[in-house]
Amino acid sequence: MGDNFDKHIRSNKSAFDDKEPSGKVWNKIDSKLSSGGRNFSWIWKVAATLFFCSTVYLFFQKAESKDELIAKKGQISEDFVDIESYYFQIISDKRDLIYDFDTQETPIEVDFEQDLQKLDAMYQVLKEELKINPSKKVVDALILNMLVRIDVLNGKIDELEKSEVVEEEVNASDDDASV
Repeated sequence: MGDNFDKHIRSNKSAFDDKEPSGKVWNKIDSKLSSGGRNFSWIWKVAATLFFCSTVYLFFQKAESKDELIAKKGQISEDFVDIESYYFQIISDKRDLIYDFDTQETPIEVDFEQDLQKLDAMYQVLKEELKINPSKKVVDALILNMLVRIDVLNGKIDELEKSEVVEEEVNASDDDASV
């Protein structure tokens, strides 16, 4: 019977396209859905419960990963403090050496100080970034900054040593000429 009915509907489809069911039919369908039909509201309740449970799970998972991040940050900070103090000691020693050269005959220009101030400003920005985002890339950038400072200081020391050698040669030739 089902096959004949399907064939009848398909063959007469165009006759059914312009027909609409009466209001009486829609009222019967509505009453069956609201009272005697199946109630699917439980599906929405289950979906809401699953959503709530998964949200709570993900929230606690994220909180746990924050604890891991804090532990990682602590490890990065401890390691970096040692490295930072080592390089700052080298930088301090080299600055002291440069200012030992500062005499009337060889005054030190401030151009390298300006470079060091710019590097220091960049360093402070990177330190703030390390507090927010503790990562190896930020630590590497901080170390590179300190190495560049050391390189600037080494360049200045080389320049001062060369000018001192030239000055000694000039003084020696002046002494030879006066004899």
